[in-house]
Amino acid sequence: MLIPAIENAVKALPLFTALQKPIFNAGYTHDSFSVKDEIPDGPFSLCEVSRPTDLLAITSVSLSKRPVYIDDLASVNFYGEFQESFKGNGTIELTVNCGSHCEEYGYPKDTPGANTSFTFCDMSEIEQPLQGRKATCPPEKGPTIITSLVYVLPMFLRAPLIDKGYYNFTFDAKTDEGERIYCLQTEVCLRWEDEKKNQLYPPSSWRDFVKSCSESDGIIES
Repeated sequence: MLIPAIENAVKALPLFTALQKPIFNAGYTHDSFSVKDEIPDGPFSLCEVSRPTDLLAITSVSLSKRPVYIDDLASVNFYGEFQESFKGNGTIELTVNCGSHCEEYGYPKDTPGANTSFTFCDMSEIEQPLQGRKATCPPEKGPTIITSLVYVLPMFLRAPLIDKGYYNFTFDAKTDEGERIYCLQTEVCLRWEDEKKNQLYPPSSWRDFVKSCSESDGIIES
């Protein structure tokens, strides 16, 4: 079963190429499904499919802005080391679904979401200072800093998504040959910084549900 509203929103993501493709960030909840290991300093965790053999060994993730709200623009920095070099531009598959909150929304557990693909090199500004390389992709073996812009799309909070608050975002990056670069996920509760906008949604639906997004487990803090 595919959630139509999420499917339509995901299909619209490539329209934002000027923003280096959006990545959605917010607070991490420890009851997120398919969580393996939480990564220090940021709201991301490794996926269950992640392995020590993944090409990028991530040590930490930092956000330039906290908290992050709907319609915010910030940057995310990945720190780590490429264990091997690779050729080609690679891809990132973004999957959006209801995560560990599917049953709260009236959907079966593990309900499939929607997905779309981006080019890894297009959304990743890669610096490898020890190798004297800046903003180059594909990368070489060695330490690296990857910077991407963070933009939380307002469309995820527009009708008909008035009865939803939490979303699970999974970013699965692979080479052109299908070798995994990394796989990260985060489960977030989307809301506006301006509480007046949160109050525009009908009572007993998303507006009431989003009240459960406290400063410790929602998009307010990570």
